[in-house]
Amino acid sequence: MGVKAVAARRDGSGKVLVLDDGSDVRAQELLIAVGRTPRTAGLGLENVGIETGEGGIPVDEQCKAADGVWAVGDVTGILPFTHVGMYQARIVAAAIAGKDVRADYRAIPRVVFSDPEVAAVGLTGAEAREQGLDVQTTEVDLANAIARPWTYEREPRGRLGLIADARAGVLVGAWAVSPLAGEWIHYAALAIKTRTPLSVLADTVEQIPTYSEAYLKGVEKLL
Repeated sequence: MGVKAVAARRDGSGKVLVLDDGSDVRAQELLIAVGRTPRTAGLGLENVGIETGEGGIPVDEQCKAADGVWAVGDVTGILPFTHVGMYQARIVAAAIAGKDVRADYRAIPRVVFSDPEVAAVGLTGAEAREQGLDVQTTEVDLANAIARPWTYEREPRGRLGLIADARAGVLVGAWAVSPLAGEWIHYAALAIKTRTPLSVLADTVEQIPTYSEAYLKGVEKLL
């Protein structure tokens, strides 16, 4: 943490990353991720009055970019995930069919399919504070709080974090580092999307043993 990579080299079958503090990190593989840039050049967008920028094609709540033109997916620069592109496509199809629909990005799940998986949805604590919310947070140590880790792994691990707006009494964000986190993060996604009151979540019965039991433990700390 707090250092930058300045060089990389092979060392036998492994890789070495040299850091600016003189130390190095050794591993079997080195993954270089450079991010994504919306590909908008050569589409003739200027001919229909669309001005693009580094963020991609500007769209409204119905993903409309200009009269008779809609844009979906990474080209919009909005949360470049496959599932967001699919969601936007549904919004566009409904809008073209004349339905009054609006895209809502408050509860988009984000997952790194590592081991364990890293999942999040909604706002971070810092983002919630920037919006002036009455932020309340809590964390749950899964191995010590619920039964599922012990039925799934011999050496259980993982944590769940919840971010709530105490004034409104609802969840506004959640994250989890755990096996299958990409599956059970949707519990929080639905709660954030529907603004389900914390009191209702606390009165919800979770199947045991499942990872979803952790939400009850976390919500109890928020009340």
